Amino acid sequence: MGARRRVAATVCALLALALLAGCGSDSAAEPDAAPEPSQARFDAGRAFADLEAQVAIGPRPSGSAGSRETAELIAARLREAGADGVAIQEPHLNVVGRIGGGDGAIVVGAHHDTKDDAGEDFVGANDGASGVAVVLELARVLEPAAGGPAIHFALFDAEEARGERPFTEDGTRGSRQYVRYAESGAQGSPPLDDIEAMVLFDMVGDCDLEIPLEANSDPALYERFAAAARELSEGGSAAPFEGDAGGILDDHIPFAEAGVAAVDLIDFSYGPGGSPGAWWHTPDDDLEKVCPESLAAVGEPAVVAIEGM
Repeated sequence: MGARRRVAATVCALLALALLAGCGSDSAAEPDAAPEPSQARFDAGRAFADLEAQVAIGPRPSGSAGSRETAELIAARLREAGADGVAIQEPHLNVVGRIGGGDGAIVVGAHHDTKDDAGEDFVGANDGASGVAVVLELARVLEPAAGGPAIHFALFDAEEARGERPFTEDGTRGSRQYVRYAESGAQGSPPLDDIEAMVLFDMVGDCDLEIPLEANSDPALYERFAAAARELSEGGSAAPFEGDAGGILDDHIPFAEAGVAAVDLIDFSYGPGGSPGAWWHTPDDDLEKVCPESLAAVGEPAVVAIEGM
């Protein structure tokens, strides 16, 4: 995630989405009852292996050989997951694919590039390999309802601003390209009028995971994930989907500006100190600071929330 400036105003055009209906397992279920579907299906270990594979490539700034290698890796794993229409957009290397074929579209995304001036040892385990890892596992396990909206996966390139350029001017280049192509349904982006919602995963691998409501996100869309977490929790906790945070500029903003309900599921407090945290955009963003349990904490509710849209 780039050098985001906090913004005071919440982006408008909220989509009125009904809250996810409670359909959790019965607390009186037999001890040998089958686990919740999402818990049985979302494999945190497999997702973490996707995270490790990205880190093994090394730095992956937009335009680099590492970026191209990462895009090709993501495309291969989407194909292995059974996604249709897998392609790499140009000139920014957004990797796209879809599952399901009903009316409408839900875009599920993350960014795969890393900051270009964060040092040779910056491998972006959390920012942004963690979000990509969650999206790839969702591509394997989500089961769109027959006749429901297709789920479009978008792994964005060029989210990070280059060098010292302001994020407001140079960030989100990949997601803006995706939305621009959506205006004409080009290069694998669904037609913009078909997009019902956009869900973004960013910095979701922090071992001390907290994902408060980001101020530019659609509250009703965010509540779907909090409700799913409560449904899956034995104690009815919405963790990690609790609390409120300030506005963050990220890849959901181009969608919100285009009138699409969008949510940024992000932990923008990574390491000691106040937001964004001491490990953000430093070589400390490595495999020792991320946990598969955090991928599960966001991924398991995401299965329930997204399939309920």
